Amino acid sequence: MAVVALKVATRTALGRQGTKRVRRQGMVPAILYGEMQENINLAIEEADLKAALSTPAGRNVIIELTPEGGEMTRVVFREMARNPITRQILHIDFLRISEHKPINMKIPVILKGESPAVKEGRGILDHAMRVIEIRCLPKDIPTSIEVDVSELDIGKAIHVSEITIADVEFLDAPERRVVDILLPTLYVEEELEGAEAVEGEAGVEGESEAGDSAAEGTVEKADK
Repeated sequence: MAVVALKVATRTALGRQGTKRVRRQGMVPAILYGEMQENINLAIEEADLKAALSTPAGRNVIIELTPEGGEMTRVVFREMARNPITRQILHIDFLRISEHKPINMKIPVILKGESPAVKEGRGILDHAMRVIEIRCLPKDIPTSIEVDVSELDIGKAIHVSEITIADVEFLDAPERRVVDILLPTLYVEEELEGAEAVEGEAGVEGESEAGDSAAEGTVEKADK
């Protein structure tokens, strides 16, 4: 379990204009809620926030959050809004946690090893689930979920039910495929010589009919 300390300021500038003002100051607006306590509006230095997110745990890090003039509170990232183009962090939601209450988290799946079928070019790896939702105590939150594919051959899969971590409950359906090896599909272009011949004959007939029609038209005009 990764833990990072983060100091934050309480935020009085609320609303759309207030959050814009906070961002112009190089800070990220945030809110702290949970555990049946009062919500607190916060502002965080953008550089400090990026540093907190830079651990191997990513968004699954435990944050020891200390508001100015307040007591340290352990929290996790719950929601994060980003600008879809610049990827700038626009807003953060922090959730208070209790050391004695399990919480739900989405943990990234990391593949380990190499399938012999993929290595030999006989199969294609399909990484179907990039994250798995779990439930556990804060102290048991894993940084990632490693799945070994070194023994996986064509037509074989690893399902959620086959992954186990001590003191961690998996919330996704047990039958869901996490990763499997697919047989490559080959598309062979068939030579349709007969079809081409038929098309050629149809073209000749069409030209003949067109020529006959043109001749008939000429004759009609001449008669007039």
